Amino acid sequence: MKTKTFLYLSFIILSIFASCTRPQEKAEEYYEKGRTHLLNSNSELALIEFQKGLEYVSNDALLLYSCGNCYMNFKDYNTAIEYFTKAIDSNPKFADAFFNRGRSWFYLNEVKKSCEDYQKAQDLGRPNLADLLKNCK
Repeated sequence: MKTKTFLYLSFIILSIFASCTRPQEKAEEYYEKGRTHLLNSNSELALIEFQKGLEYVSNDALLLYSCGNCYMNFKDYNTAIEYFTKAIDSNPKFADAFFNRGRSWFYLNEVKKSCEDYQKAQDLGRPNLADLLKNCK
């Protein structure tokens, strides 16, 4: 009887653990939902999904970057810069985050900061920045 009870309880515990989703998996689900909204030009719904993902993994560089993109779409460049900076803090080699932060700085007429980020993006392998960087000299 004890063996049956032990096996039954073990089965229940294993079933519970197997059904639990890891935080990173949940964050990825919300990222995919948000990406779908962005592809359908709905930045508002995309932002909601990306922020839900950040509730599971608060330092996920891709989710932070995606939130920054939404704020760029809203023309809220200061908030976009905050998110791009957090993405860069999470992944210092995230060339696209540097590039989009540079774009945000540019829209705020902060040309020097913009050029610094464009240069860093190029140094990290972001292609096709030569024309932008010519204007930085």
